Amino acid sequence: MNIQTLIRRIRNSLRLQRQLPNEAVLGFLRVLENVREEDISCTEIYSKLDEYVERQVSRKDAAQLMPLIREHLDVCEECCEEYEALLNVINGNAQA
Repeated sequence: MNIQTLIRRIRNSLRLQRQLPNEAVLGFLRVLENVREEDISCTEIYSKLDEYVERQVSRKDAAQLMPLIREHLDVCEECCEEYEALLNVINGNAQA
């Protein structure tokens, strides 16, 4: 994946908002630091999944702040199952 494609995908996932939260910009820059010519791998997803779930549980828009992870979860059943399991564990602990 080239940088132009990546930027286009992120802009589309953010619905072309004029201003991005600082966290979204920083998240995007972190992703760009690690981007190669292929899509984000399952290993990379696993390493960031806890951060994604924590943002979601704290009612931050995780999908907007970390769009590549949301996109990967939408297409990768294995990672999505891991995400749902982690979310259930955290939500279970939060309710206890």
